[in-house]
Amino acid sequence: MTNPTAKVMSGSNELLSQLLDGREVVRRATPESYGDISEVGVRFLVTLAYFASQSVEEGRYPRFRIFVAPAGGASQAPDPWQLGRFAKAVSLHDVDDLRRLAPCAASHDYALEVEEKGNNVSCTGIRLAHSGEGATEVLSTSLWARHVRPGLMIRVDAPGELRVSEAQRAWGLRAGRLADLGSLPTHPIPRWLDPLAKRLATKPRLESHVNKMVFFAWNELLHSSSEAGRGGCFVILPQTPIDAKATKNVFEISLKYPTTSMGLGTAVADFVDICKGNPLPTDAEQWKSSVNEWLKARYALLSLVESLARLSGVDGCTVFDSDLNLVGFGGKILVSAADHKRKLRDAVVNKFLPADVMQKTGTRHLSAFRLCDAHEGVSCYVVSQDGHVTAFWSHGKIVERWKPYPAWVKRSDQY
Repeated sequence: MTNPTAKVMSGSNELLSQLLDGREVVRRATPESYGDISEVGVRFLVTLAYFASQSVEEGRYPRFRIFVAPAGGASQAPDPWQLGRFAKAVSLHDVDDLRRLAPCAASHDYALEVEEKGNNVSCTGIRLAHSGEGATEVLSTSLWARHVRPGLMIRVDAPGELRVSEAQRAWGLRAGRLADLGSLPTHPIPRWLDPLAKRLATKPRLESHVNKMVFFAWNELLHSSSEAGRGGCFVILPQTPIDAKATKNVFEISLKYPTTSMGLGTAVADFVDICKGNPLPTDAEQWKSSVNEWLKARYALLSLVESLARLSGVDGCTVFDSDLNLVGFGGKILVSAADHKRKLRDAVVNKFLPADVMQKTGTRHLSAFRLCDAHEGVSCYVVSQDGHVTAFWSHGKIVERWKPYPAWVKRSDQY
C-alpha cells in the first residue's frame, strides 16, 4: 500500500523530463547552445550515466564528466581544449562501457567527449572540461585560445548524484531530490564584488575583467575547499585594512593563526594587468616573453587559490578583509545568541524565513548567520563536509541566505 504522506522521490526519469521539456523546439532555433545529440540520445546518455554512477570500479564509485559539443563544435580545428581523440571511437552500449572509461575523466578538469552518429552513441576522446572558461577569458584565452561554445555537460559526483547542464540551464539530482539550479551563469555574489573590482583595477578599462576574474578565483577557492571534503567557513569583512586585534574587537572573531602578505585581490589584479594591461606583442620574441610571463602569473594565482582553500580545512573560519587580503584562519566566531537584529531571507526564492530555522542547522551555519546578523556588510560562505556551499550576507535589516551557492558553476558544468 502506498503511504500517502511519503515524499515523491526523483530519479533519472524526472531529471530527463525537466531537461527535455521543450528542448527540441529551442534547439532547432539555437543549435549553438545545445549538445549535438537527439532526444533519444540524451535519454540514453543520462540514463547510462545514472546507472554507471552506481557501479563499482576496483572498489570505488566513479566520478566523471561527459561532454557533447554543439553542432560543429567538436570538429573545429585547431581545438586547444581537446587532449586527444581515440583512433577508433568506443561505442557506449551498456554500463560497463562507460564504467571502464570513467577513470579517464575522474577530475573536475576533464570530460569524456561523446558524439552521436545515427543510432550509435560513442566516446571519441578526452578533453578539458572547462573549455573557454566563459567569463574568465583572461585565464585561458588572453593569448591564443578561443572561446568554445557550451554544449551538454553531464557531471557524476556520487552514486545516483548527477548534475546536468545545457543552454544556460542546470539541474541537480541528489538523494532522490531533483533541484532546478537556475539559469547559468549564476552570479549571487553580494555587494563586495563591484566596489572591490573598481578599487583593484589599475586602469578603468580593466575593471570588468577584474570583476570577472575575482568571481572566477572566489568560486575556484570555494570549489577546491568543497572538493577537499573537510568543510570550512570563509568570512569577508567590510573593512580594509584590518588586523587580528581589530577583527576580534570589532567583529567578534578570535583568530588563532593571524597572517600577512596573502592577498587574493591583489594577485587577481596583477594577473589581469599582465593579460590585458600591456600592448599585444609584435614579434616572436615578445610573444615568447609574454607567454612565459602569463604562464608564471597564472600558476602563481592558482597556487595561491589552492593554498587558501587548504587553510579552510583547519578548524575555524578563514577571514579576509574587503580587499580579499587574508587576515587569518582558525577563527572562532564569538557572537552570542542574542536577540536577532535582522530578518533572515532566502535570497533564491526571495522569501523571509523564521529565525529558528537556523537552530536546526550545524554549528558553522548557525555561527555564520549570527555573525552576519550582528554585523552589517559581513559575507560568509559555509562549506559543508558533503561539499555543499551556503552563502550569507547582511545589509540593512536583512541577512540573505543563498542555498545552495553554486560554486560549481564556473567550469565544467557550463563548458
